[in-house]
Amino acid sequence: FTMGIVALIVAFSVAYNFTIEKGQSNGVAAGFVSVCCFLISNPMVALENGSLTINISTLGSSNMFTGIIVGLLSSLIFTYLVDRGFTIKMPESVPPETMKAFLSLIPAFAVIIIFSIINYGFGMTSFGSVSNMITQLIQTPLMGFGGTVWTLMLFYLLSNAVWFAGIHGIVVMSVLEPILITLDMQNVAAVEAGSAAVSIIGNNFKNVYAGMSGAGITIGLAILMMFFARSKRYKTVGKISLVPGLFCINEPVIFGGPIVLNPILAIPFVVMPCISIGLGFIVQKVGLVSMGYIIDPSFTPFFAQGFLSALDFRNIIFMFILLAISVAVYYPFFKVYERSLIEKEGIEG
Repeated sequence: FTMGIVALIVAFSVAYNFTIEKGQSNGVAAGFVSVCCFLISNPMVALENGSLTINISTLGSSNMFTGIIVGLLSSLIFTYLVDRGFTIKMPESVPPETMKAFLSLIPAFAVIIIFSIINYGFGMTSFGSVSNMITQLIQTPLMGFGGTVWTLMLFYLLSNAVWFAGIHGIVVMSVLEPILITLDMQNVAAVEAGSAAVSIIGNNFKNVYAGMSGAGITIGLAILMMFFARSKRYKTVGKISLVPGLFCINEPVIFGGPIVLNPILAIPFVVMPCISIGLGFIVQKVGLVSMGYIIDPSFTPFFAQGFLSALDFRNIIFMFILLAISVAVYYPFFKVYERSLIEKEGIEG
């Protein structure tokens, strides 16, 4: 009842938020228009009595990309028509909510007609529908590319590189996340059907391993700062960073360390997630840890996050192994940078 209609929810949500971002107040209308266009874009199923009905399998995770693309295109056309004045003009005395409904009528009708014509055209091709075209030409190749361990490593290298410049890494990861979330949805569907999860890589995997304690897996650095630092500044940063780090919130370390614009600490910050991704992939590939299928167990303590990803206690042990590796990877760079802080603070060796 939720995962089975996630593409329908995405179609509405994308259009709604796009319209609001464009400064228009009729986001709900744009969302419903997008849902109509999404249903139009999917193939129908013939029943035994000859009537046609919706294929409910197209409403779920297998059709996420259709929901995203239709949501974007329908709301883009919708907002364009509203901005250009293709609306019914109403007197100022009309209540605002009534006026919004009438303002949406012509753009909504036009968008639905456009998508009907487009889908009719695709119905005469080998694809049969817009959604089949998107699945075959866009979604399947992208998932093949995005579902590899090497792609995830590459994106995390780029993500943490922009963190170094003080820019949130989500600007990079947001490109890959729709693919990863779709892979997670397929895992959920497989487990619900009584089978095993089908893909190691997914948003679940990213959050648990690459994002353990936050970008750069800085929990090791926070521990070093709190328990092993001689610098007063580092001890203070460690005290305010350790507990948030347990819950995968590590901005205190990134900006207080700092890691931003710090070429010394940036090295382990970029490298450590790749180590964790590689090791996480290996332990799941050989079966030492179960493949994750629980959707996005983020902002829980990292060891609980590891357990909740697949309800596997073995992953808790593995998370603490990654914690030890994080301490080891950060240690030499921590010591090098701390020397400069000690000199500034005038602490005698």
